[in-house]
Amino acid sequence: MTTIDAPLVSTSTFARLTADTRYVLTGFPIALAGTVIATTGVSLGAGLAVLWIGVPILVATMMFARGLAVTERRRIGTTPFPYRGATADTVLSRVVAVVRDPQSWRDLLHTTFRIIPSTVAFSVVVSWWAAVVGGVSWALWGWSLPESGMELPELLGFGDGYLTIVSWYLVIAAAFALTLPTVTRWAAGLEARFARALL
Repeated sequence: MTTIDAPLVSTSTFARLTADTRYVLTGFPIALAGTVIATTGVSLGAGLAVLWIGVPILVATMMFARGLAVTERRRIGTTPFPYRGATADTVLSRVVAVVRDPQSWRDLLHTTFRIIPSTVAFSVVVSWWAAVVGGVSWALWGWSLPESGMELPELLGFGDGYLTIVSWYLVIAAAFALTLPTVTRWAAGLEARFARALL
C-alpha cells in the first residue's frame, strides 16, 4: 500500500501527484463516515451511560475509532502503535484497558474531527483538478454553453473570439497545472500532519 511518505522519495512528479491525490480523495469519504459514526456513537453512549447501556456503545465506538486509526497510520506510513491491554485475558479487562488508554481517546478525537482537514484538503484538490481538466477541455464543450453574458477574457478586454476564449482557458489551465503538484502535496500534508499530531 502506498503511504503518504512514499511520494517524498519518488523521482517522478507524476507518481507523487497521483499518490497525493489518491490519499486526499480517499481520505474524505473515510473521514466523513468516521465522523458520522463517532459522533453518533459518543452521543448515544454518553446519553445512555446513566442506564449502563451506553457504556458498551461508547466502548464499541472507541474500538471503531481505533480501527480507523490503525488504517490511517498505515496510510501515512507510521509504525503500529502498541495499545495498552491489547493482550488482556478477559473481556472486561480489555474493555477497561480500552477506556483507560489515553491513545484510545486520541483515536476517538482524530476520528471525530479529521473531517475538518479532510474537507479542506479535498475541496482544494478537487478544485485544482477541475480547473486543469475544465480549462484543457473547454474547447470541446465550451461552445454548448448558452450565450447569456460575456466571458472573462472579453470583460478584461482581450476580445470575444472563440479562439481567444479557448486560449484564455488553456492559459488558466496551465497555471493551475503548474501549481497542482505543490497544492496537492500541501493538501496531503495537511491531513497527514493532523493524523500524526493525534495518532
